[in-house]
Amino acid sequence: MLPVALFFATGIVLPTPLPVLPSASASSWLTQPPVTASSTFVFVPAGVAIGARNEGYGNSVPASVGSGARNNGYGVIALTAAASLALFSSEPAMAAAPAVANAVPSALAAYGHYLALLGMVAALVTERLLIKNDMSENDFDLVTTADSVSGIAGLLLTVTGYLRVTQYGKGWEFYQHEPVFWLKLVLLSVLGAASFFPTTKIIQLSVAKRDPAVPYTPMSPKLVKRMTTIINAELLALASIPLTATLMARGVGYVEWFPWQAGAALVALTIGGLGYKYVKEALDWSEEATEGA
Repeated sequence: MLPVALFFATGIVLPTPLPVLPSASASSWLTQPPVTASSTFVFVPAGVAIGARNEGYGNSVPASVGSGARNNGYGVIALTAAASLALFSSEPAMAAAPAVANAVPSALAAYGHYLALLGMVAALVTERLLIKNDMSENDFDLVTTADSVSGIAGLLLTVTGYLRVTQYGKGWEFYQHEPVFWLKLVLLSVLGAASFFPTTKIIQLSVAKRDPAVPYTPMSPKLVKRMTTIINAELLALASIPLTATLMARGVGYVEWFPWQAGAALVALTIGGLGYKYVKEALDWSEEATEGA
């Protein structure tokens, strides 16, 4: 702040660019015009005034600088340069103030997004490892907890993803024309719709397990096979989402003419169609029935 205050108080001249001195004398350049035909400079006499003159610097140095400054031209230049750099370098900082203000919310949204992704991976891997033939009751309780964690993480992933698209990312104007972004949402829809089957079956088994009159019965081999197949598909979709995110962030596949309605329709059809399929399959599940993949 001190160099800026000196700059405004003294009214120092900043030549842009510095002229070629016509004489080797350090003091004579103040009373002689520069070699260049025209010189533009910043001149602040106890305030702010910007001008362009074709005259020499002798008539431009204000009286407040004093005769000492005229006899020491290089000292004036040094002070001018330091003060001006302090003034002008503050402009990018002021321009970046809104970005700094959004830095913490943006970082929190990104952190929540990554944390949700890791939570879903951990939950699905836990389910995949624990769901097996002759699964113990304790293992089933862990699977129930993991499925709950997966659902919460999925909700967090959706909310933070929405915030990053609309508030803290490149903006909706960019993402709506990015086909890879809609591919990412389709994969997320596949992941969410596929999870309806294991979640529905886990809820059904959990409700039955609460009845003390009904002994715990582990999943049948057929149900175990179906559950593990679907969880493998979920993990594959989940592993593909970061790849689409990195491509999307770099504008790969971006086309200005791409209609967002087409991407949104595909996402809606995916979550609606597959979601209905997997929920119906879970509700109509029969150990005697043969279900497709």
